[in-house]
Amino acid sequence: MARKRRRGPPPPVQSAATVPTVLRKEVASARNDITVPVFGNVLRPQDDILLSRGAGKGLKLYDEIERDPHAYAVLQKRKLAIIARDWEVTPGAPGRAAAKAAELVELALDAFDFDRASLDLSGAILKGFAVAEVMWRVHETGPLIPAELRPRDQRRFAFDLDGRPRLLTWESMVDGVDLPDRKFVIHRFGAPAGDPYGLGLGHKLFWPCFFKRQGIAFWLLFAEKFGTPTVQGLFPPGTSEEEQDKLLAVLSNLSGQTAFVAPDGTKVSLLEAARSGGIDTYEKLVRYMDEQISEAVLGETLTTNIGGNGSRAAASVHNEVRAELTDADCDLLSGTLNATLVRWIVDVNMPGAPYPTVWRPRPSEETQVEALKKARAERRQAEIAVITSYRAAGYVPEDPNASFEDQLAGQWRRGMDQPPASSPSPAFAAPAASPPRDVVDELADQLDQVAAPVMDTMIDAIRELLDEVAAAGGGLDEVARRLAALHPSLPAAPLADLIAQAMIVAELTGRAEIMEGVPS
Repeated sequence: MARKRRRGPPPPVQSAATVPTVLRKEVASARNDITVPVFGNVLRPQDDILLSRGAGKGLKLYDEIERDPHAYAVLQKRKLAIIARDWEVTPGAPGRAAAKAAELVELALDAFDFDRASLDLSGAILKGFAVAEVMWRVHETGPLIPAELRPRDQRRFAFDLDGRPRLLTWESMVDGVDLPDRKFVIHRFGAPAGDPYGLGLGHKLFWPCFFKRQGIAFWLLFAEKFGTPTVQGLFPPGTSEEEQDKLLAVLSNLSGQTAFVAPDGTKVSLLEAARSGGIDTYEKLVRYMDEQISEAVLGETLTTNIGGNGSRAAASVHNEVRAELTDADCDLLSGTLNATLVRWIVDVNMPGAPYPTVWRPRPSEETQVEALKKARAERRQAEIAVITSYRAAGYVPEDPNASFEDQLAGQWRRGMDQPPASSPSPAFAAPAASPPRDVVDELADQLDQVAAPVMDTMIDAIRELLDEVAAAGGGLDEVARRLAALHPSLPAAPLADLIAQAMIVAELTGRAEIMEGVPS
């Protein structure tokens, strides 16, 4: 929509000196807010769940939410999605000073476990705010940088009427003590107006988790009633109390037994609960609560609860919703760090320099595809290396006609060191009928020839290890342990370089064939 043009000259800009004091002063502050609970000189959280259900527990009430496996899983998925993204530092302005400040911040964040600190601060998602204490040190190159961000329990902190944090101590358990500058990073989530304690997802998850626990308790009771009938003993008139107690003791110990002894004349029957409603009533309740938990944390359900109504398109849309929440979480956390830790690093080392910023941008689709291809290629190379080491050590698969994947997961046995010339080649390497050779075969032959010296060295080392274990009477566990110890000393780097070069040549060859229209 087109913007409207302003008629006439713009209004004059007033300097700070000419702005009335009343306009610069906060009027509706926490000091006169009738909706904010105040105790002494500090504020109290406005979370009504903590006020009504957290007596004596405080924020520890929300620790119980993470005992629920589903709630823990979706919360971890949301928090780990933050540190799964790479972070980058951007200069705050053009020029050499801004670039050096960005280099300093990048050096500082790289010098400690920044992802671990980010994960600790993301605890604010559940509890509303998170606190980390900065431990400073002098870097070997000279600047003062953080050595660690140590997480602190939120229950140890309160906020005064101006929103400043205070540390509760044994000497001051109500008002707390002042905190030094550039020492504590406080990250907030979902903070309502005037509440420095924030409002985490624990406020939304408490009741679904509570109802789920109650539903499971009734579900177990329901299963017990239907799975194990209640035993009833009827006494004939005149039975003594001693005989009654004896029968009661027998019936109490009946669980898991098929026969018991009772006094003569006693009639015993099995009682079953009358069934009303479906047996899956409680399961439906529990699953519904799981869906509510997923929606509250992830904004969707299909990445955790597919059920019977999922589809690829719907799952893609739901995953995009989750990705947008991750974008917001990353931006909020970066905003906190940019306003605190990043500025502190610059202030103590380069006063006056433009402040850089640290962000965790969403990776592009091309980057994600390349990362997936790389992971698949690395996994395939590892699988091929396992099969190669088995064969080099003289082992053969129990089923030589099985596929590559089945051989990898199947059983192997000790075979002949050199198979007879008439024996067929393994089925996983090539079909029984040899196809006509092409460019790929030629490249594979060249790679085999070039990599033969490196492979021979690795095979000799593995064969020597297996011989030593066999001579000592060791088993497969000893082989696995010795192979793990041997692995770092194997010349894998030269082989990896050769394979990488071969893959590049193969890719370029394939591209050339496609461009020239030659079938592969």
